[in-house]
Amino acid sequence: MARKDSENQKKSMGALFRGRAIFKPLNTGRIDERVACVREWVANIFFYTKNDTTVMIDAGYYYARLAEKMAWLDIDPASVKHILITHQDTDHVGALETDSEQLFKDATVYIGEIENRYLTGETRRKVIHGLYKLPMVKTNNKKVLLKDGQIFHIGDIKIECLLVPGHTWGHMVYLIDDEYLFTGDTIWFGADGGYSFISTLAEDNKLAVKSLETLENNLRARGKPLKIVTGHTGWTDDLDFAFRYRTQLCEPFTKKYADPAAPYDGYVEDDDTEENARNVPLLKVKGTRPPDYKNWVPKNMVNGAAAGSACLLGLAAVCASKRVIPNRALRTGLTCGLLAAGAAAGGAALWLDKLHKTFDHNGKTKLSKTIVEGVAKYVTLPDGGIGLDVGCGSGALTVACAKRNPGAQMVGCDIWSGAYKAVFTKELCENNAKAEGVSNVRFEEGNAVHLPFDDESFDAVTSNYVYHNIAGKDKQELLLESLRVLKRGGTFAIHDLMSKSRYGDMDAFVQKLRDIGYADVHLIDTTDGLFLERKKAVWLDLGGSALFVGRK
Repeated sequence: MARKDSENQKKSMGALFRGRAIFKPLNTGRIDERVACVREWVANIFFYTKNDTTVMIDAGYYYARLAEKMAWLDIDPASVKHILITHQDTDHVGALETDSEQLFKDATVYIGEIENRYLTGETRRKVIHGLYKLPMVKTNNKKVLLKDGQIFHIGDIKIECLLVPGHTWGHMVYLIDDEYLFTGDTIWFGADGGYSFISTLAEDNKLAVKSLETLENNLRARGKPLKIVTGHTGWTDDLDFAFRYRTQLCEPFTKKYADPAAPYDGYVEDDDTEENARNVPLLKVKGTRPPDYKNWVPKNMVNGAAAGSACLLGLAAVCASKRVIPNRALRTGLTCGLLAAGAAAGGAALWLDKLHKTFDHNGKTKLSKTIVEGVAKYVTLPDGGIGLDVGCGSGALTVACAKRNPGAQMVGCDIWSGAYKAVFTKELCENNAKAEGVSNVRFEEGNAVHLPFDDESFDAVTSNYVYHNIAGKDKQELLLESLRVLKRGGTFAIHDLMSKSRYGDMDAFVQKLRDIGYADVHLIDTTDGLFLERKKAVWLDLGGSALFVGRK
């Protein structure tokens, strides 16, 4: 069945995953002096060589170019006498099936005793949540059945077998010479770290996640450096990256898991050439973890409102019962009151959900990003200068200003407390700066009411939607506190909901600053098309948004 199933996979999976940016196989070449790799469409097979002994890890598809690509690596198929199989899927055993070209007919095959039940027909391989059975695999090769934890040697090569079930019932990974871990289809590397492998192809996703936890604990307990090699998404020597999201499944039809580094169509191999195989080393996955600027309306606010609505409506249903409240007038009053409250809470939940989607930093509207970058344009620092972002939250504005002023330094301060404590943290800010590749930035704890900085410490001061959240404090006093730490000649750009009800007479405040020597002081309405339109600002509860700019 190898030939037919390989052809079917190329057609069906090619159509299914084209443009999904899921598979990112290594091209044919070498990871180092011991490990070589052959690319077969979206899959990789590997060869480990030590002291003239070569062990093959997985046998790939029924693939017409396998011998050709092995020649690029100066490996003769006839020299391969030992093949380790992680699991029995066609893209890992196709070259061993009875209808293949039998390039490795004299090789001994090593496979887990549980996984072997697929080969004997005791168990059928199922995918797509058990809805589809894959063809049975048949091979005439001599087999050696392996157990979890078993250690054996092939020549001078030490091999340790680690059972990691979930993708298949008997999936085995192999730790070779305590340095190289070949993981087959247990881990999927995304742009930001490793996940449990593709959910639609697993026998049991919960088991897969549990198995990854066991594997990670096993590896960390050893305390040794490792090269972790996957069957479809490259390799890494960063254990933290490899297991960063091991509790999450790779959902192949969700944009979240798309990797910009992955080819548009993994079955197109135009860039896999002999010249590259001989001359270009196969680099590890860099792990470009994207920034996470969170959301101005956290999901827990949406969920809280929805839960409140459900509770109120549930109570209304209970109160509507004559058995619970016999008195008709009381029953009607309570029921109507609870229904009204539940409907209001439901409406609030819908509105908050809309806000949550709108304020997604990388969402469709990109409103948050537009505002942050719009404010950052007003922050100009001299080389060697230093700027302050008051109430930095997740660090979005701090990082944006640092990127625009690479010769200067930005400091972000926040108390990271209150309703946002569980969402916004100093560590989050630092991770976001790292993800953006920004080093001219640091984050410190600091309260906008009493900033922990000396007078005239900064060349620029900025802030975005912060002061209106500080209840019970005079907003103009807060502005003066921020301007206290600004150097003479320094500039400020502070964006907030500056309605009269919150800030008082800002026109008078602007004039007050001008009278004491501030220059170029202006109040700019940002709901007049600069950052957003006025109607949109109203329903987003951003009415009165204004940018307060000037020079001390």
